[in-house]
Amino acid sequence: MNKRTLWCLLLSSCLVSPALAQLAEPTTTSQAEPGIEEMVRKVNIITRAKTRTAVSENEPMAIDLGLVDVPGAPPKLTEGVTAKAYARYVTFEDNLIAQLVLTGVEKDGKSEPLDSNDFVAQFNMDSPELDPASPVTIEGDQETLLAALQRLNDVEEEDDKKEKETESAEADTGASNNVGSNASKNADAAGYSTPSALDVEEDTSTPTVRVTTEGCNIRVDLAQLVAVQQSRVETTEDGNVSAGACEDGADRYPLDRSYSVCGDTIDMETRQATAQYLLYYTDGGGNRQEVTDCLKDEDKVFDITEKTSACSIYLDYNEMMAVPQASLVYVNASNNEVQVRSCEPSEELAAVPLVSVTDGCSIRHDFAAGRSYQTGRHIYELNGTTWQADACSDNGTEYLHETVYKSAAGQEVCAPIINQAAGTVTRQSRKQIVVNGVEQFITECKPDSANIAIQSTIDGCDNPSLWNHDLAAGTSYGRERFYYLLDGVPQYVTECQDSEIAYPHHVETTGWQNHDDQLFSYRLTTVYIEGTPKGRYNIKTSEVLPGEPQTAYVYDGQGPKANGDIWYEDCTRFEGRDLVNTYKRPDGTTYGLKVDEAAPANLGNVCSAVVSWAAPTYSSWTAPQNHSGGPCGNSSYTAGGYVNQGGGDGYSWVNNTVSLSNHCNYTSSVGTKIIKREDGEIIGDAIDKTCTTSSAYGAYEQKRSGNQYWINYRGNSGGSPAHTDAVKSSCMGSWGWW
Repeated sequence: MNKRTLWCLLLSSCLVSPALAQLAEPTTTSQAEPGIEEMVRKVNIITRAKTRTAVSENEPMAIDLGLVDVPGAPPKLTEGVTAKAYARYVTFEDNLIAQLVLTGVEKDGKSEPLDSNDFVAQFNMDSPELDPASPVTIEGDQETLLAALQRLNDVEEEDDKKEKETESAEADTGASNNVGSNASKNADAAGYSTPSALDVEEDTSTPTVRVTTEGCNIRVDLAQLVAVQQSRVETTEDGNVSAGACEDGADRYPLDRSYSVCGDTIDMETRQATAQYLLYYTDGGGNRQEVTDCLKDEDKVFDITEKTSACSIYLDYNEMMAVPQASLVYVNASNNEVQVRSCEPSEELAAVPLVSVTDGCSIRHDFAAGRSYQTGRHIYELNGTTWQADACSDNGTEYLHETVYKSAAGQEVCAPIINQAAGTVTRQSRKQIVVNGVEQFITECKPDSANIAIQSTIDGCDNPSLWNHDLAAGTSYGRERFYYLLDGVPQYVTECQDSEIAYPHHVETTGWQNHDDQLFSYRLTTVYIEGTPKGRYNIKTSEVLPGEPQTAYVYDGQGPKANGDIWYEDCTRFEGRDLVNTYKRPDGTTYGLKVDEAAPANLGNVCSAVVSWAAPTYSSWTAPQNHSGGPCGNSSYTAGGYVNQGGGDGYSWVNNTVSLSNHCNYTSSVGTKIIKREDGEIIGDAIDKTCTTSSAYGAYEQKRSGNQYWINYRGNSGGSPAHTDAVKSSCMGSWGWW
């Protein structure tokens, strides 16, 4: 199969229309067959895109190329020439195949068509765009292209020649200023008539094509995890604009996972937690676009287990059971522990019985009532360890007091007091109780005052710091000593000893000893007595008493709390937050326990566009002599002439309107846009676009020499347009930069 046949297959109709037809899949050409093609001189024509140009898929689009090298053509022929072409790309076996045909050449508003069958190119592309830095080689008919370039050049040289002849003729006709008779002095002038004005129409048949994203959405492809900016082709021909359908363009944004804004799902039936994420992308403006709701990540599933260390034991005195409690927790993907249920009876640890014991507790004596009371406490055994459930208190067992002078064997329990000086004997006694059949003394020996005049006093024994304070029984005992008077002077017969005056203990809470790591507090208690000779006396001041039970913190809910961490995802600012369980301490204060990283706070887009402008550049286009249909419009003028209306000096004027192209002055500035984050980070690549404005200047000047008028063709003047802020703002608006 020869190359012409291949391209007819690729281009279907061999370019009978100004756009490529639907292409078949790219194929490989075989060795060219001999035929008429051998008579055509095919050469490699080197071209280059003038700007970075996007190429559409399947649908052909018009593009402009510059001629870099045409074999056999001198530089003069290709200078200022634009090659007109149509291009597209197709996808074949995951490759991008570019297909291009040349349809004509153009220079200074003049064009020469080419047979698109004779100028074709097909090559691989890395991305769907033509880069000015990468030349494009087109295989084409050398003879046909050289002839077209020569015709463009001949037209330009012919225009120059006509301009010079016109200037020479005008110089000859302006030699005399005298008005005379046509008959005697200028026979040619008598037959002169003003030529008809040229009717030149502007050529609007050449189609213009542009690729735009206006009206097109971004298509999200979840299968390939990419967001694709769609674009469409707009064709303008004979003033009519037709638009193609939106199709995938070259701009693609990868989809990323974000776990930070989705919480884990909790399934209490299966006792499992599953991590969730959503998909998002960052568009060309640096904005975060979320494209899915939160989705389960089946690869990140966590078991929910009991945690007993954070919970206290519930003491059920009605049922006399100690009930272990546990919260439900799991360890998430960040290796942080997350609580899903607060403390409740454990399903893994069974309740154990509360056992009443007296170990570590004493007997409380009430001398006024003549009774003593056994105190006790409760304990339980859990995981091989014995725990104390409460403090000592009366357990209901009572003992009667008995005053004893002699033991069961008939012996005095106390030695009598013998006062040799006074010559008296005083008996002593003790009080006792019987506990489980065993006699126990509860007082020291006390002299019997009924026998002798012995009295008791607290003098010298009134310091409470030296008293016996029984914390377990909740009672303190005063001290006394005995004496008799001798000549009015007390004679002490005993040292200070416990008296029968009991002082009950009073307690007041002065604070709490908090244990945040275990979520409980111990009450700080001051134990004191009142009514002593010294008034109030503190036995213990702000201490944790033995057997003091733990008071658990009260769970008060869960919520996020900012932790001061700040980070960015492209243009989106996030503030880190911790997931905190809030507990109320017994003292009314609160304690926050971090259990996980909470979803961060999305603080929005913190990027802004920054536009800078390069110094303006200036250019112009000068309309050729008698040219009309220029890029800056036309200027009209009235060419005056005269004819003889019947002899003598009777002339009348005949005026004709002529239209000529204006000269054009251009001012261009290159604007550069960057996306800048609040911390100074540049997001994405800089975008350069050129803003160009133009102004027109009339290309003619009417002058008079005697009674004859002519046109003097003026050069370009009038100055370039100013590039004001309003002009730049208009360009940026048309580019979508605002």
